[in-house]
Amino acid sequence: MRHFERGLHATPDIAASTSGAPAPIPASKSAIFMPADQYLHRGAPTEWWWHVGTLKSGDRTFGFEIGASAYSDRGYAFSQIMLTDVANAKHYQRTTLYTPPVGIDFDNWAQHDVTKDWHVGLGSAGNCLSAIEVTNPGKGYSSAPTIEITGGGGSQAIAYAMPISGEIATVQLTNPGRGYTSAPSISISGGCGTGATARAVHSYVTMDASWGDPTKGMAVVALLMDQASSTEIYFDLMLSQQGPPFIVWGTGVGAMLLPPSRGTHLQTNNYYYSLTRLAASGSVTIGGEKFTVSGRTWMDHEYGYFGTSAKPVKWVLQDVQLDNDWTLSNFAVLGDGPPKLNQPTASLVTLQDPAGAMYFQIAVLTPVGRTWTSPASGITYFMQFKIDIPAFAASLNVSSLVDGQEFPSGPGAGVYEGVAAASGTFAGKPVSGTAWNEQAL
Repeated sequence: MRHFERGLHATPDIAASTSGAPAPIPASKSAIFMPADQYLHRGAPTEWWWHVGTLKSGDRTFGFEIGASAYSDRGYAFSQIMLTDVANAKHYQRTTLYTPPVGIDFDNWAQHDVTKDWHVGLGSAGNCLSAIEVTNPGKGYSSAPTIEITGGGGSQAIAYAMPISGEIATVQLTNPGRGYTSAPSISISGGCGTGATARAVHSYVTMDASWGDPTKGMAVVALLMDQASSTEIYFDLMLSQQGPPFIVWGTGVGAMLLPPSRGTHLQTNNYYYSLTRLAASGSVTIGGEKFTVSGRTWMDHEYGYFGTSAKPVKWVLQDVQLDNDWTLSNFAVLGDGPPKLNQPTASLVTLQDPAGAMYFQIAVLTPVGRTWTSPASGITYFMQFKIDIPAFAASLNVSSLVDGQEFPSGPGAGVYEGVAAASGTFAGKPVSGTAWNEQAL
């Protein structure tokens, strides 16, 4: 399966002014209505809530990501969870797939009723079976083997696998069962092959807040078992937005590249807003070691049309929280292939000033400095970007704090999502801040 995507991309009118100064987008043009749009949009082919950013524990810095997504048009949902321990240059990550009818109910996996408390959830905290990971693909398989799930105190779990070129590359958990209080054992037999092995994985994401204003007091809890090391990472965070939402493109809505010619507004438009001033506190536990953390983090909520499996969207994006209290999100859609090192390319940037006014402007994006090639996917990513925003006399450098921050999904497939830092000038004055480096090449 190709890598999973997260998105952006639309080109509303750029706001300008006859005086030469950038003009804010009038709030009346926003297609985002809070708190209703924080909830699930039934009928949207894609929808996700995505928490990212920088957390501090004393002199320790952690980058994190907790995302929950549903692609009903493609028949699956998935969570992506990661933690980057900057001081030790360690990166922990996992992508977990959920499929209907048991793993995901597209109409009810998140709360749609605005009179009820807000909730988003994938996986189960109380059932210790979320996915099955292949640890050895074996060889010689010519037909589907039998997947047996035993122990762990639970029952009713069902899984299947289909060989590819004689190997068992993936095992699909179609029913996670119930009552598993510990990881069950997984055995693979039959199919005329030998040697394939797999293990049970427990992972989940929950996001909860009281109705009325679910941008305040969000409880975000997540568990991942690192794909490479099996280290367990547990997040227990409280997040509260300070100020108004960040309306992407200034309007929060755009027609995607080549959207369907007909359908509902959710099927033909892409909607996108963020919460860029989330006061964060709580804890992160790494392999049993607990860290009390705090910071200012970022949440994206995007829903509606987002390309197709046959024509996936490719992009690069940088999110920045500056110490002058401006926030910005800069992106470029890669219709003509990835950008090239030291070669400028056009990009579009949404900005929010300290008072909450939104701006949408043309920018110039240039990959500079070092690159990193993933040993898992073979993709070469850019670790540093220069962003020039002429309308604001701004020139910023965004640099990843750790190189290896990829969600790999096979040879030639992956997405880079990593904690970064920003520095440079804005309105001619020195600035710095936290940042995020994202690339789907």
